Amino acid sequence: MYCCFTGHRPEHLLWMRDEESDRTKKLKSVLSAVIDTAIEDGYTDFYCGMARGIDTFAAEIVIEKAKLNKNIRLHAALPCPEQNMSWTEIEKERFQKILSCASTKTVISPMYTDTCMLSRNRFMVDNSQRVIAVWNGFFRGGTAYTVRYAKKEKKEIHLIRPKDLSISIL
Repeated sequence: MYCCFTGHRPEHLLWMRDEESDRTKKLKSVLSAVIDTAIEDGYTDFYCGMARGIDTFAAEIVIEKAKLNKNIRLHAALPCPEQNMSWTEIEKERFQKILSCASTKTVISPMYTDTCMLSRNRFMVDNSQRVIAVWNGFFRGGTAYTVRYAKKEKKEIHLIRPKDLSISIL
């Protein structure tokens, strides 16, 4: 069974830029617990959109869990080949490390377009039974779009609210 991730980039939750902060560590811990629940529920395959922030955190958690369970697989869904073009060298290295651990790599569009990110998100939702979302509840943005799309498609959504790290199932 397949599960995918959606969530904010660091510029939308500024405290995520400091990965050593207690708040970021707690978010990663909660995200890890939600992934553990998915694994306990029989999910073995995890789609990641390979963006900075939540996608990176989730991918690294899945990679660590795959070291302990050979049935766990990470699948990279790339919106376009240039996804990480404007990132820092450190971000690019982290991206490549995650990409090298992925069981599959799907490139949605041969080049960047205004809609390739949303197309990537639809691809992940369409090919998953569960969505793990870290969403602040704001109406605009890619995470909001993906949560709305997953609801429309009647996918099970496990929602982590970054403000208080509460978890709910939609």
